[in-house]
Amino acid sequence: MKLNILILVYILSLTFVTQVIALFVQYRVNRTYRGIGWWLLGSTLMALGYIFMPTLTVKSLETLSRLANLLLVLGQIFLYIGIMRFLDKKENRWILLLIFASFVLFYYYNMYIDNDLSARTVVLTATLATILLITAYQLFFKKDKLISGSANFTAAIFLAYGCFIIMRTLFALLLPPMLSYFDQTPILILSLTVPIIISTLWTYGFIIMVNQRLNAENCEEKEKFQLVFNTSPDAAMITQLKDGLIVDVNIGFSVITGYTRTEVLGDSTLRIRFWHNSVDRQGFITELKDKGVCTNMEFNFHRKDGSQFVGTISARIIVIQAIPHIISVIHDITERKQTEAALRDSEEKYRSILNASPDDITITDLEGHILMISPAAKKMFGYEPKYDGFIGMQVVDFILPEDRERAQANIRQMYQGGHPRPNEYRGVRKDLSIFDIEVNSGFIYSANGQPIKMVFIVRDITARKMAEKQIQVLVQQLGTEKDIAQFNSMTDSLTGLANRRYFDEALRTEFHRSKRSGSALSLIMLDVDHFKKFNDSYGHLAGDDCLRQIGSTLTAIVGRVPDIVARYGGEEFVVILPETEDNGAETLAERIRKAVEELAIPHSASDFAKYVTVSLGIVTVHTTGLTSPEQIVALADEALYCAKKRGRNQVAVVTQ
Repeated sequence: MKLNILILVYILSLTFVTQVIALFVQYRVNRTYRGIGWWLLGSTLMALGYIFMPTLTVKSLETLSRLANLLLVLGQIFLYIGIMRFLDKKENRWILLLIFASFVLFYYYNMYIDNDLSARTVVLTATLATILLITAYQLFFKKDKLISGSANFTAAIFLAYGCFIIMRTLFALLLPPMLSYFDQTPILILSLTVPIIISTLWTYGFIIMVNQRLNAENCEEKEKFQLVFNTSPDAAMITQLKDGLIVDVNIGFSVITGYTRTEVLGDSTLRIRFWHNSVDRQGFITELKDKGVCTNMEFNFHRKDGSQFVGTISARIIVIQAIPHIISVIHDITERKQTEAALRDSEEKYRSILNASPDDITITDLEGHILMISPAAKKMFGYEPKYDGFIGMQVVDFILPEDRERAQANIRQMYQGGHPRPNEYRGVRKDLSIFDIEVNSGFIYSANGQPIKMVFIVRDITARKMAEKQIQVLVQQLGTEKDIAQFNSMTDSLTGLANRRYFDEALRTEFHRSKRSGSALSLIMLDVDHFKKFNDSYGHLAGDDCLRQIGSTLTAIVGRVPDIVARYGGEEFVVILPETEDNGAETLAERIRKAVEELAIPHSASDFAKYVTVSLGIVTVHTTGLTSPEQIVALADEALYCAKKRGRNQVAVVTQ
C-alpha cells in the first residue's frame, strides 16, 4: 500500500509539473494580463510540495517533507491572489496573512510540540477548504462579465474541491486518531487522487479564462476598427506609389469627392485630376519617399464636379504583395478638423489586421458571398497564394456539408439580434481533407447603422482539439490506473479473494457497526489440513492450484452481499458474517467443509484422508463487550486450534 501511495504522489507531482509548464506558456504569451504570474508561482509551489512528500521515507531528506504541506497552502493562496488580480480585484492581504500564520502556528505546534497527526490533518484540510471556498466565491460573484462562462466553470471546480476537503476534515475529526499516514489508507489514496483531476480541470479553466478574455477583447477591437473605417467622414484611399493607381477607397472618399468607389478603382489620381496642382503631388511623394510617412500636409484637391476643397493628407508607404503602396487619409478641413489622426490609425490597423493576421479574415455581402479574404485563408484551406477564385463564392462552401445547416442557422440568429459567439465547425480544404475550425462572426455597419457586410474570423483549432482529446485520454488513463491500484490493494493475487489488509479493514468496520447496532458478528477461520505435506508431495504449483480451488468454492458458497471471504495468509482463509448467529455460522462452516472434501483433490500424504480437507474454527460475538476486532480473530484462531486438535476435517465452535 505504501508503494501505491508513493506512486500516486509521483503522478500528482508530474501532473502539477505539467500544469506549471502549461501556465508558463500562458504567462509568456499573455504577460499583459495580471494574475497569470501568480498562478504560475502557486502551481510551482504546489508541485514542489508534492515532490517533497516522498522524502518522508528518506531519513536524510525528511526535513523537506515537513515543508510539503506548507508549500501546498502557500501555493493555494497564490492561486487565489492570481485570480483576484486577473479579475482586477484587490485581495485582502491581512486576511490571507492571518490564515497562513494560523496554519503555520497550529500545524507545526502539532508536529514539534504535541505530535498529533490527526490534528495536523484537521489544520491542513480546514485551511485549504477555507482558501478554496473563498476562491470559488470570488469567481462566482465577483467575476468579469467577459469571462462569465469560464469563471463559473473554474469556480465550480474550486467549490467541488473545497467540499471534498471539508469532508476530509470531518473524517479526520470523527475517525479514530491516526498513528501513521497509513491508518486511513483509502481516504489518503482518495485525497491524492482527487487533486490529480481537480488541478488539471482548474488549470484548464485558467487557460479558458485567458483565451475567453483574449477573444472577447479581439472581437471588440475589430468591431471598433471596422466601425471607424466605414463610418468616418474622412477620405481614405490606397494607391500605388509609382503611378497613383487607386487600389481602394472608403465611403468617406466618395462623400467628399463625389466619386463612387467603382469609378475610381483601377484609375489614377492623376487621370481623374484629383490633385489641384501636380507639383503638390510630386512634393508629397518626395516627402513620403524620404521619410516613409507624412502627417497633416495641406493641399488643394478637386471633386468630381470640378470644385476644390482644402484638405490635410496623412499617408505612409506600405508594401502589398511586394509592391510599394501609399495609404492616405484626407481630412476636409473646411468642415471637420479634428478626426484625421484617429482615422489614419484605425485605417492602418484595419488593413494591417486584414493582411497580417494569422487567422482567416473573410468579408462577405449580406447573402454570404465572399468580397474580400485575407492571405492567411488561402494557406489555411490549402490554396496557392495567387489563387483569386474565392470572390463570389459562398462562405459556407468551405464547411463540411453536415455542418452547413447549423452554420446558416447561426447566421440567421445573428440577424435576429442574437449575440455573436465563437462556433465550431469542420472545414474542408482544397484536397478535401477535413479539419476543425472556430468561427467568430459579426456585421460591418454603414454610417447610418445598417448592416452592409458580414465579417468572419476563422481559426484552425486542430491542435487545440488534439490537446483536448489528449487531456480526456489522460483523465481516463488516470481513472483506470486508480481503479487498478484500488483493486490490487485489496485483492490476493493468487486466489482473487480479498487480501489480509482488506480483511483487517473490513473486520474493523463490521466490529464498529456491530457495536452501534448490537447485532451478532460471526467469523469463520479455516486451514487446509497438512498443506505442507501436500506441497512437499505434489509441488508448489499443485499447492497454488489447490488454494485457488478452495477460494472458488468459498466464493460460491458464501453468497450474501455483506459477507466477506478473504485469504488470511498461507493456507488459511477467513469468512466475515455480519448479523449472523452461531447456528447460521456453524451451518455455513459445515457446508464449506463438505464442499472442500467433495472437490476430491488427492492428498496421499495426509494422515487420515485420501483427499484434501479443511479444519474450521467459528466464533460468534456481540461486540459490545469487546474492545478490539483482534479479540474476535484470537477467538476464531482458538476454535481452529480445537478443530485441529480433535483430529482435523471438522468444525469447532468457541463461545464468547
